[in-house]
Amino acid sequence: PDLPKGNTPMSRTEIRPEVVKSAVKFLSHPSVRNQPKEKQLSFLFKKGLSPKEAAQAYRELAKNESKKEVTKISPKDAKEAESDGYFSTIRRAIGNMLSGEEDKVEEVGTVTLEELRKFNGVLHERLLISVEGKIYDVTKRWDLYGPGKKYNVFTGKDATYALAMMSAESASMNRFEYELNEEHKGILGEWIEKYKKSYPVVGELRREEVIKTSTITKT
Repeated sequence: PDLPKGNTPMSRTEIRPEVVKSAVKFLSHPSVRNQPKEKQLSFLFKKGLSPKEAAQAYRELAKNESKKEVTKISPKDAKEAESDGYFSTIRRAIGNMLSGEEDKVEEVGTVTLEELRKFNGVLHERLLISVEGKIYDVTKRWDLYGPGKKYNVFTGKDATYALAMMSAESASMNRFEYELNEEHKGILGEWIEKYKKSYPVVGELRREEVIKTSTITKT
C-alpha cells in the first residue's frame, strides 16, 4: 500500500480528508496491521502527514473496526476506552516518533521564555519543559504531557518552582525569585533526577532568566 507524498511540515494544523482516507486504507492493509505503531507512524510522517492527521486516521480506522464488532458497548464505555486504552497507545506512539526516540533529538539551543512558550503540544508539536534552566524534551510521554493531560501545564514553561512546591498553579510557573526549605529542595531534587534519567536535554534557558542555585535558600 502507498500514500500520496506530502510536503507539509509537522506543525500543520488543518486536516486533509483525502490524505486521512489514504492513511486509513494503508493502515487497514494486512501487511501493515501487525506492524508496531511507531513503524506505522514513521511511514505516515515520512509521507507528509501531521500528528493530527495521523491521529484522525487511527480514529477513523477504529470506527471502521467497531462497525465489524458484534458486541455493543455503551457510549460511556466507548469514551473511557478511547481516552484510556486504544488512543493512549496511539498518542504515546506519536510522542515517541516526535521526540525522535529512535534518532537523535533535535536541540533547540539557548532559548528565551517567549521562545520556550510555544513548545506545549498546541503551538508546536514538541513538548519541552525547563527545570533549573535545562530544557528537557518530554514529547515521548505525550500521554502525560500532551494537551489536556495531567502535566501539560508544565510544558512551554520553566517549572522549577512549581515542581518543588508540587503546584500546578499558573502563578508557580516561570517563577525565579523564591526560597525553598530543605523539604522542597529534596522534592525538586527528586524531580530533577527523574528528568535526567527519563528525558533528553535539548537546550537551556537564557542565563539571565534562570535563578541561580545560590539563591535557593532555606526558609
